[in-house]
Amino acid sequence: MNTRFQPKLTEIPEVPKAFGEDGGHFYRYYDAIADEIDDDMVKSLKAQLDGILIYAGLFAGVNSAFLALTLPEMSADPADDTNALLLQLVTRGNGNITSADDLPSASFSPPSGIFPINILFSLSLTLALLAAFLAVLGQQWLVYYRKQSGGGAEAQRWEQLRRYLGAKRWRLEAMLDDILPSLLQLGLVIFCVAFALYLSTLSRWLCYTVSIPMGLALASILFMAVSAAVDQWCPFKSPLSRALQLVPSSLSQPAWLTLLYCLSWTSMKIVEAGRIIGNATGPMTKWIRRPPSVGENPRALKRVLVANGGDGTVTK
Repeated sequence: MNTRFQPKLTEIPEVPKAFGEDGGHFYRYYDAIADEIDDDMVKSLKAQLDGILIYAGLFAGVNSAFLALTLPEMSADPADDTNALLLQLVTRGNGNITSADDLPSASFSPPSGIFPINILFSLSLTLALLAAFLAVLGQQWLVYYRKQSGGGAEAQRWEQLRRYLGAKRWRLEAMLDDILPSLLQLGLVIFCVAFALYLSTLSRWLCYTVSIPMGLALASILFMAVSAAVDQWCPFKSPLSRALQLVPSSLSQPAWLTLLYCLSWTSMKIVEAGRIIGNATGPMTKWIRRPPSVGENPRALKRVLVANGGDGTVTK
């Protein structure tokens, strides 16, 4: 809020004998402060909703691209049957396909790990679409909140007051400021988990390489949320930190211990993954840095033979 203060008084103003006999000064101050409060809330919420819509659209596009890769793995590929039948024709019927039960699609079974990956990707996409839908609804709510109906100045003041009290009673600001970003953040965490699981089906080292920065980022986010929940003047406020502040005192100690255990377990796994990657890339790096020997380099071997009086012919 940017409240405009009037200059200091140099003389005692004349106090009206009854309410409403001050020439309208009270209502002008009231209207200015009420409009400022409403404008501040509506502008901040609208800016956040615009950001959520943009990010949700980009996130849904990336998530859909991964689903386009993982969903076909749940069913058999018709191209496998076509290739098998073409091979049967090329070999002039010497294959083992005698009926439809002998086709590759008849004995197809999806990989064991692809089913939970598709569930997580689908859940992440659902949360992103739900956040985008609620953001559009939130913008409509803000439009109706600021829409003025007919009537005089007195009726508009009462209507504005009722709308403000209704927004506070139904937690409009908490709904748009906490729940919507939480849905999008939860969808992003689920997407990261699904992405790491998908990479584990392709390569173990790819999974470790991606999981380390994601684990560090998650640990940093949890640390900032805990710091903001403990210290009320910490600037790292988030929906998670405000949710942690609502934990009862009887459950706060077990909750903190559980959170610290999760952080320690994540750090141990990150250190372990880094050690495994270092052990795997150590011999490879050493081989890359080692210069090739004369026997491994035919040009170097040819130069040695010419220098010793040979004809430079290299025989294997």
